[in-house]
Amino acid sequence: MKSESAKPKVILDTNPLIKLFAQEAGWDAVQKILTKIESGEVEAAISVVTLAEIYYKYLQEKRPDLAETRTTDLRHAIYLKKLEIGEEVAVNAGAFKGKYKVPIADALIAASAYLEGLTIISDDPDFKKIPEVKTLTEKEFLSANKR
Repeated sequence: MKSESAKPKVILDTNPLIKLFAQEAGWDAVQKILTKIESGEVEAAISVVTLAEIYYKYLQEKRPDLAETRTTDLRHAIYLKKLEIGEEVAVNAGAFKGKYKVPIADALIAASAYLEGLTIISDDPDFKKIPEVKTLTEKEFLSANKR
C-alpha cells in the first residue's frame, strides 16, 4: 500500500475539464482521474486561471448560464485545491513565456505546477515545451497510476 506522501499530485489543465463538461473524445479518462481524486488516491489542484478560461469559453459560446454553473461547480469542488496567482507564480510564468513562447495562461498554470511540485494533466502540446514541469495526458496518467 502506498503511503500518504506517495500519492500522485497533479494540476488539471483547462483542456481536460472542457473535455469532461462537453463529453468530448477522452472525457471518460478525465472522469476516471476525477474518481481517483475524489476518493483521495490523487491530490489535485487547478489554477484560478482555469476558472477564467472556462468562464470565457462559455461566454464565447453565448452560454453565460454554463459559464456560471461550471465555474461555480469547480469553485465548490472541495477535492480540488485552487492555486492563486502570487508574485512567485507571476515571475516564473513570465520566464516560461519568454523562454518557451507559450500562451500566458499556460505559462501561469505551468508556473503553479512548478512551484507546487505538481504534474500537469493535459494534452496541450505547449506544456511539453517547458522542461521544468512534468506533463502527462489523461491516458498517460491513468496508465502510470493503475490500481
